[in-house]
Amino acid sequence: MSDSAVAYFLTSSSLAIIGFSVHLLLLRSAKQPVYLPLAGCLSAVAVLICQPVVKELAPGLQTYILLLALPALYLIPPCFWLYVQGITSSARWRPERAHLKHFTPAGLGLFIVICALLLPGELRDAMLVEEDISALTSTPDMLRFIVYGLLIITFMMVLGWVVQAGFYVHSVFRRLHSYRTQLRELFASTEAREGRWILWLMLAVGGVWLLTAGILLYGNLVAPVQTDIVIRDLVILIMVWSVAIWGLRQKPGFEEVYQGDKEAQEVLKSITDVKYQRSALNQQLAESIVTKLNHAMEHDRLFLDASLSLPRLARHISRSANHISQTLNETMGVNFFDYVNRYRVNAAKEQLQNTDDTVLDIAMNVGFNAKSSFYTAFKKETGITPNQFRKAS
Repeated sequence: MSDSAVAYFLTSSSLAIIGFSVHLLLLRSAKQPVYLPLAGCLSAVAVLICQPVVKELAPGLQTYILLLALPALYLIPPCFWLYVQGITSSARWRPERAHLKHFTPAGLGLFIVICALLLPGELRDAMLVEEDISALTSTPDMLRFIVYGLLIITFMMVLGWVVQAGFYVHSVFRRLHSYRTQLRELFASTEAREGRWILWLMLAVGGVWLLTAGILLYGNLVAPVQTDIVIRDLVILIMVWSVAIWGLRQKPGFEEVYQGDKEAQEVLKSITDVKYQRSALNQQLAESIVTKLNHAMEHDRLFLDASLSLPRLARHISRSANHISQTLNETMGVNFFDYVNRYRVNAAKEQLQNTDDTVLDIAMNVGFNAKSSFYTAFKKETGITPNQFRKAS
């Protein structure tokens, strides 16, 4: 099988995954609008990669697909950013007029497309499909001037996309870091909420982005760069599959908060630069909360509940969730996540010393949802792994 045939198969597979995923995302967006940006992101990717399939099945559309590549390129970063913004938001995400500013570059790309569509068809096809720039030599001076202007703007926009993509990748990393901090103020187990797949995807995208940037710069300034189409299309297929499968599985991290948990909403509002500024918590109340917290953990062993959250703990000890959060952070110097996991680690240490249970069984017994999170928490508290602790005991 030739490389072109393999590439065609890989591209077709990517498009099939995108088509199925976008359909499911649009169905879900009726109740959760946060899935709309991800559907837009995948649709833009489809426009960028469908050229080989269109060339075989509908060659008459080839020119139009090539023209749409520029606005599609500029749609991917802001769409993915809005998706990340949505799943990390403490309030239900909805499309807003303010979001339109993110699509200004894509709008400029669409304007260039409209201008290109007004050009003579033969000239447009020669330049885009056949890549024959010499077709300009026989055109009127004014038309040639306009076309060169569009080419220069397009070239600048292609280079500008590198900057745009870098900006949004950086924004996603910052957003996820802040989001993780907020999660740990409310939940004792955050594995299913953190969206770690996005971090790994961003690292992969960052690597591809740097490689693409180098190819674009070298190809436009020095000479065209030949790339292995099979490897390229395989990488695209893996990324498309990853975004589709994890994007469909990922739920907004604070979904239960904005579905009606008012105590959790108050805690989230307080997690700012001036948090707890208006709180009525005094030293006597803080000491009382500390006593109740320790009793709930040491005697009621609430930490064994894998789904334990701050509001649930607040209801158990009949205290305000906001006051508990303030007490943990200001009086005890620890967030809710680390406070609960400290008790879990201590319970695990006892079982590691006194039982022959596997590390995974012990992790589940003491309230962890995953072996990886248990190892991370255990090493943070003790400086060694569970297996090293068991051997040293």
